[in-house]
Amino acid sequence: MTTSDRDALTLRGTDILAPTSDTDLLPEEVRILWDFVHGDIMDGATRRRLVANRGMCTRHAWAYATVEIELWHDGAGARGGHQPFDVSVLYTALLDDVRSTLHGRPKAMLRHLAGDGVCVVCADVKGPAPTGIIVTHAGMDLAELTVEANRMAYTAEWFAETAPVWSRVVCDQCAADRSDAASEASIRCRRHLLVGAPPERAEFTRLAAYLGRLQRDLSLLTASMTQSGAPATSTVDASWVETLGWFHGWAFPLTLSSPLE
Repeated sequence: MTTSDRDALTLRGTDILAPTSDTDLLPEEVRILWDFVHGDIMDGATRRRLVANRGMCTRHAWAYATVEIELWHDGAGARGGHQPFDVSVLYTALLDDVRSTLHGRPKAMLRHLAGDGVCVVCADVKGPAPTGIIVTHAGMDLAELTVEANRMAYTAEWFAETAPVWSRVVCDQCAADRSDAASEASIRCRRHLLVGAPPERAEFTRLAAYLGRLQRDLSLLTASMTQSGAPATSTVDASWVETLGWFHGWAFPLTLSSPLE
């Protein structure tokens, strides 16, 4: 992949991450997310906040995956790095929590899907931007890490490789937002479940089965990124994209995997 291709990916993808006019990931966002990848996310209080809020906000959920995939160069499994290990561990737990409540009154189930609290990264990104040379884990320069993360080259490759699988279940309303055609197997994402027409019980039944399959595949994906795990299938590889797409909407992978104009 050429430098110009990577730059084009950056321009094409980061606007979807941004809730404000800042289209690139900011250095402070990269620093916090890089700290998460190195273990901060395992803090008990942080984990409880993440479960309560159903993960992070849309921007920082996809940014978390992007930072891990772009910056973590070495690892176990067939890929040996540039893979969403921490993301898969976290969202396997979140899927388990959500699935445990999909068996009651629809209004009660929707309240549980909504979660409670604020994004842990949004809460921590405050105050003036850091200045000077900031050294992060393993002595890495934050400015260099930020440039590397914003290329999103490896993330785009994941999306392209797995698109034949995850494109079948993209939320029809997310697809409509981009004027894309919806699939017959479309699954309404959590965001559109909360703001759209109230779901019937049959939709919750179908959703529970789908999330159960995702949880199993995501567990297999996590195992595939360890020394003893079996290699992942294409369906298993796509499970992290499907999971984040269901929790946080599909705009980011749809945009980053679209043809360059």
